[in-house]
Amino acid sequence: MQASVKPTTFFPALEGLRGIAIIAVIIYHNFPYGDSLFGWLGVDLFFVLSGFLITSILFKSLNNDTPSAYFKNFYIRRALRIFPLYYLFLFAFLFLLPALGIFTNEVSEYQEDKFWFIFYGQNWLFTNNFPETSHCLNHFWSLAVEEQYYIFWPIIIFLLRKPKFLLIFLIGFLIFLFGFRSFIWNAQYEGFNYTNFYTFTRFDGICIGSIIAILSIQKKEFILRHTASIVTGLAALNFVFYFANTSGNLPYLAFIGYTTFAAMFGILVYELAYGNTNWLKKIFSGNLLRFLGRISYGLYMFHWPVHYFFRNPLFTFFKDSLHISTVYNQILIAFITTAVSIVFSLISYHFFEMKFLRLKEKFQ
Repeated sequence: MQASVKPTTFFPALEGLRGIAIIAVIIYHNFPYGDSLFGWLGVDLFFVLSGFLITSILFKSLNNDTPSAYFKNFYIRRALRIFPLYYLFLFAFLFLLPALGIFTNEVSEYQEDKFWFIFYGQNWLFTNNFPETSHCLNHFWSLAVEEQYYIFWPIIIFLLRKPKFLLIFLIGFLIFLFGFRSFIWNAQYEGFNYTNFYTFTRFDGICIGSIIAILSIQKKEFILRHTASIVTGLAALNFVFYFANTSGNLPYLAFIGYTTFAAMFGILVYELAYGNTNWLKKIFSGNLLRFLGRISYGLYMFHWPVHYFFRNPLFTFFKDSLHISTVYNQILIAFITTAVSIVFSLISYHFFEMKFLRLKEKFQ
């Protein structure tokens, strides 16, 4: 066995990769034909990055800190990064706007289910009760998935400790998820969201990111030596599913599609963190991508509500006043709302989020 490598927790190229992830999400939500451009993969890329970075941070803390400091520092730092803006949004959409009588129809369903949002359970809520009239906070489901990971993963790492045990746990959990999906699919529960399967489908990316981090720490050259075998195995898995699914009834993405894409993203994350492809690192370390990666949390939260609330008034204005065709109208609106979202995110980052981010230095 190779000697353990001291975990590194900041990689400039991964900040740029986070910028790619938020671009993909914005294309999917704001731009016409975004689903055809695979923009929905942005969320899975975020999940892989989270799994990789959080696991690297936790291993570094596990080796250097006392048990109390290990838990205290991690949970407080995560809370300072995530909670302020998240709960500011919830206050605005669940309490302030309804009290002012603004966008009441758009937030009515969220009000009824507000405790799911307050306690980060909306991904489970959406699985069987997807909003019909309220849409501006639907993208918050992924924040719930990540928060659930932040709660339980530090405890699991602390209890199991050894990379070998953690790898066995993660691989076993992925197998369990596949079995659970199969069970749920065969049961055919009425009203169940079989397209996304939320946590127990999209958790694959976080698990794979965690696996990449553990392998990078314990056996740094493993992925580099076996990249071809991993890619071949993923291709074989897809072929097996294709031929097994002759009826075409099984949801490809929910069963192995998200897993396959997440594994490919995991290889990319490893290459940008530890690989020798310098030209690739330079691309992802570019200033623009790193800038978007830096404000990606706020941009993720702002981009969809801004687009959702402004698209209809802008569409009507451009159509009636400027006589712009539908597709060009949608593209123009997408660029405008994205630009506005970036401005809001910048303001939020520098004048709100940074006040809390500076406090993280006290809990290194």
